[in-house]
Amino acid sequence: MALLYILDKKGYFIMKASLFFKITSLTSSKESRKDRAMIGAIIQQIVLGISLAAPVGPINIEMLKRGIERGFWHAWVVGIGGMTADVLFMLLIYFGLSSVFMYTYVQAFMYCTGFFLLFYLGFQSVKQGIFESNMEYKKEEVGGLKQSFMAGFLIAISNPLNLVFWFGIYGSTLSSLLTKVTKQEAFLYSLCIIVGIILWNLNVAFSVHFGRTLLKPKALGYITAGAGIILVGYSIHFAYKALQLFT
Repeated sequence: MALLYILDKKGYFIMKASLFFKITSLTSSKESRKDRAMIGAIIQQIVLGISLAAPVGPINIEMLKRGIERGFWHAWVVGIGGMTADVLFMLLIYFGLSSVFMYTYVQAFMYCTGFFLLFYLGFQSVKQGIFESNMEYKKEEVGGLKQSFMAGFLIAISNPLNLVFWFGIYGSTLSSLLTKVTKQEAFLYSLCIIVGIILWNLNVAFSVHFGRTLLKPKALGYITAGAGIILVGYSIHFAYKALQLFT
């Protein structure tokens, strides 16, 4: 009898241990799936940020131009200025204030601001690239970073193409996230978009920094003038879009 009792108790403990390990295994499996889903969502948002920053637009052109003229820090700070505007757009959507930009007169104001700003920057670049003879490699400059920051910020804040992304693509992405996670988690995932933009801007700034030393003065002038022509082209496009709003 004592032997049977001991065997029964042993079997009972074995059964309890087996049940415990099964529950632990299921819990670990669920946590593992949740972790994989979280990592996947983070990577997706970072890639989305890179996709926003990668196309050749006014910000990238201005980073290229300033990087050639003044080096890494000016190119990088232009990118930081652009990212500051991106964060403002993201916060406006997150807190439900995006309807402000749906008014025609607000859009027209942004187009007009973008036209004047890009035309001025483009004209100055063309003039410097063609008519000035001092387009040669210079040591890194750290003075005037405030102007580079403001140039990046104003270009991004007045660029209606940013509106298309933030109020279109990001708006739908945020809605999708809110069906799966909490509002706080959705905000943290959204910050991963900014991480993607940072990675791309660093790539551009470093590429210009190391590439500028390999170019001859004449080539630097041509690149600067070419960047200016592209900026002027964007400014004309913005002016055309502004006119379309009232026709």
